[in-house]
Amino acid sequence: MPTDDFLLGLRADGDRAASKDLHEALRRSPRTAADVLRVLRKPAADQPKWLHELLDEWVQGGPNLPSWADPKLIESGQRFFNNWDLAICTALFTACLPSAYAGWRGVAVLAHVSQLAEQGTVARRIGETGQMLLDITKRGALERGGIGYKRIVLVRVLHEAVREVLLGEDAPGGDWPAANGVPVNQEDLLATLMTFTVIVFRALDRMGIKVTPGDQEAYLHLWAVAGDLLGITEAKLLCQPRDADSLTTRFQESLQGPSDDGAYLMSVLLREMELAMPLGWLRVPRTVVRFLIGDQVADMIKVPGAAWWSSALPAAAGLNRRLHRYPKIRHISEIPSRMVGRRIIQLWIDQHQRGERHPFSITAEQAQRWHLADDGRAVTAIRRRLRRRRQRLREAEKAPPR
Repeated sequence: MPTDDFLLGLRADGDRAASKDLHEALRRSPRTAADVLRVLRKPAADQPKWLHELLDEWVQGGPNLPSWADPKLIESGQRFFNNWDLAICTALFTACLPSAYAGWRGVAVLAHVSQLAEQGTVARRIGETGQMLLDITKRGALERGGIGYKRIVLVRVLHEAVREVLLGEDAPGGDWPAANGVPVNQEDLLATLMTFTVIVFRALDRMGIKVTPGDQEAYLHLWAVAGDLLGITEAKLLCQPRDADSLTTRFQESLQGPSDDGAYLMSVLLREMELAMPLGWLRVPRTVVRFLIGDQVADMIKVPGAAWWSSALPAAAGLNRRLHRYPKIRHISEIPSRMVGRRIIQLWIDQHQRGERHPFSITAEQAQRWHLADDGRAVTAIRRRLRRRRQRLREAEKAPPR
């Protein structure tokens, strides 16, 4: 296990290989890192040709899979995700991202890059994170040119552009505080890997879903390989479930704390989830978040109080544990948690149909299994009116009395 001093030293490290490649690419063109960051925020169809050429160049010249990568474990990790995909997506929205937003130093990056901190852009980044999860868990996705490999390249370019902008002259938000380490540093990236894996296991356990040691090892290995491709130097630390769990706890103790930036990001995520809920289910997201991450972390990011029926969730999880061997009926106890993941993905599909967000891609098999509708503009328009009405009512409740 790494020492505390070793982990602290990771805050001074960014991504040397990505920095070298981006500097070389920018040296050959009149563009700047700020230009790269700006166009990366656009839908793929609106991005300029030079950016696609840059990304293609990174795909062709990017790293191979690490020597310790095990193809069988990668496939097993992808199979584990496909067995529990909707529950894991729910864990992403209600446990992983909220836990990450409690990392007060890491979220400070968004406060300094204004275009990343705008509400609409933050909402898109949430969707892109979900898309990355779906992309890397497809079979063959991590091979060079695979859908997951391409997604990782895009994220790696984004991370390096953010570093260059925040450490450059006339950085948005003023000079980057040296006490926070390098923006998007190696410690924060490693902690994020732990959030997308160990926090998933803990959330699934809270839901009453048992994850076997073999499944844990495989899923951790999948993300360790993805992390290595993403330029995370110590990604291999994920490969041992017990060590990964201990390291996650250490990161929570050292990196989490209250911050206005974290509370803001959580408010955007909560707004997305609440907007996706059917009428009468508005308090489901906040209640599930508090159930999965605990009140202490939820209070750090100012998650509103849980619904009156929150005490039923532990009972539902207990029922789920007893029904675990009966897949045809266990979904009954998973309704509150699965509702969040399914509804937010449906919202993104609806928004894409109206041209309001980047495409969100799922397979036809996933759409059928998750009971998602691609039902044309008439039905999405009905959903939109109901959601807008709910927003108006919520804003009216928050408005100060005249």
